[in-house]
Amino acid sequence: MPKIIDHIDTPVILIEKSILEKNIRRMQQLADGNGVKLRVHIKSHKVPALARMQLRAGATGIAVAKLGEAEVMADAGIKDIQIANIIVGPEKIKRLVRLHGRCRLTLAVDSIANAKEVSDAFSRARKSIDVLIKINTGLNRCGLDSIEDVGKLAGAIRTLRGIRLRGLMTHAGHAYAAHNKSEIRRIGISEGEKLVECAARLRNLGYPIEVISAGSTPTARLCSAVKGVTELRVGNYMFNDMVQVSLKVTPLSNCAVTILSTVISRPTQGRAIIDAGSKALSRDRGAHGTELTMSYGKIIGGRGVLKRLSEEHGIIENATARFRIGQKIRIIPNHACAVMNLFDQAYLVDGDKVIKKLEISARGKMT
Repeated sequence: MPKIIDHIDTPVILIEKSILEKNIRRMQQLADGNGVKLRVHIKSHKVPALARMQLRAGATGIAVAKLGEAEVMADAGIKDIQIANIIVGPEKIKRLVRLHGRCRLTLAVDSIANAKEVSDAFSRARKSIDVLIKINTGLNRCGLDSIEDVGKLAGAIRTLRGIRLRGLMTHAGHAYAAHNKSEIRRIGISEGEKLVECAARLRNLGYPIEVISAGSTPTARLCSAVKGVTELRVGNYMFNDMVQVSLKVTPLSNCAVTILSTVISRPTQGRAIIDAGSKALSRDRGAHGTELTMSYGKIIGGRGVLKRLSEEHGIIENATARFRIGQKIRIIPNHACAVMNLFDQAYLVDGDKVIKKLEISARGKMT
């Protein structure tokens, strides 16, 4: 008989299976409807079993943020991995060369110096790796700003051994700072159009640009609809969280992840203390430096605002009599991706019944 969640010690991550499956289907249908490949970013969940679920639903491969995440996923038998980040330094590049023989690997680059570093290592190993030039479409993080700089990097790559230019990529994370749906729409369309324009320029110069990879959960339906985009790369969509709700990207009912926590103290009539603090919920109140939410998570059912966090404690203000000592409550986190990196395991559930314990195998893979 399935376990009842009241028997699980807290704090702990719960993943609602029916919502998870619905979110996976919806994004796959979006990609299929727009005629683009779906590449799922596993930094959001870091769980090989969930990556396999996404691949079974139709995703063509995964993306990772860290080399360590890629190694975990390759260990789990996943064969198509894009490292959507810049890999620099001899130790990491040695690992990259070793990993290359175990899966189909694609790497982001945004400088001639890094391209040469990768080229040197792969040519010595008599191997070749596909790369995507990273373009800045407004986030102002990694990525080249101008088509001229992209052309210079493409030209350099063409002269190097052990490295092959396969396409372009971007991440429009600045959509998380948008103030309304109109602004998200503008960012999403611009994200796709800038990549397509850049690809056209490079093709005219004789570069065989095959992959045009774009995406973020807020802009997914917009950038994937731009003619010429070939790949939608998204991660948070399978869970959603209060950041997505605050952006009006999705309703509360599509949030699959909650933190199960226990009320441990009622020091005053209006204040309740729970056993989930910043080490369980993170301190995120937005993404990429923005603050979209007024609390540290949404308490499901009843009044009460999760107003403050210390490391091991959450402080609920305006608490009602519902918050009794020993009472277990569920909280939708502000940023599900950050939360998943704080735990070793999560539980896949159906309401109050546990279906399966999941190992978050790629958590903490910082290198």
